[in-house]
Amino acid sequence: MSSVRTRFAATLAAATLVGGLGLSASPAHAAGWTCSASWASKSFDLPGKPDATVWARGCIYKDGSTRAARIEYKWSSGTAVDDRRFDKFVIQTRLERYDLIQTTRYCDITDEINHPSENSGEGHCTTLPYTSSLTGGWTSDGKIIYNINSDGKGDFEWNLPGSPQVTVA
Repeated sequence: MSSVRTRFAATLAAATLVGGLGLSASPAHAAGWTCSASWASKSFDLPGKPDATVWARGCIYKDGSTRAARIEYKWSSGTAVDDRRFDKFVIQTRLERYDLIQTTRYCDITDEINHPSENSGEGHCTTLPYTSSLTGGWTSDGKIIYNINSDGKGDFEWNLPGSPQVTVA
């Protein structure tokens, strides 16, 4: 879990650094994150282990001409007998403008969600800051690519709903 927080802190530090170089918002345009009001959820039937539920939502960041996207996630499950709930659990976060990808990031949280002492957790998968003077149509979007251990079915994709749209004037 600490690696997720470390990656997120590093991303925010980079965003702060970019903002510190004169790319901050004017007083009329508040900077910050805008997230979907509701969380998407999915329950996973884990063979031979307690089932797990995962929640995720998209968020978009704006500060002047700087933007970033993130997927916030959390999960809950019973205590697993062994440490392999999933063979793969990867989050893809995309910063999009009018549904065209501007930048993307993949976060592999397989080890975190599989950790035997963790039956719940949360974190973020955040893109690097992106600078553009274009206005309108900015959103965060993403998906989760997962493979349930011992089910013999391979990889699946869970497409997540996007964030609200933000404009920068």
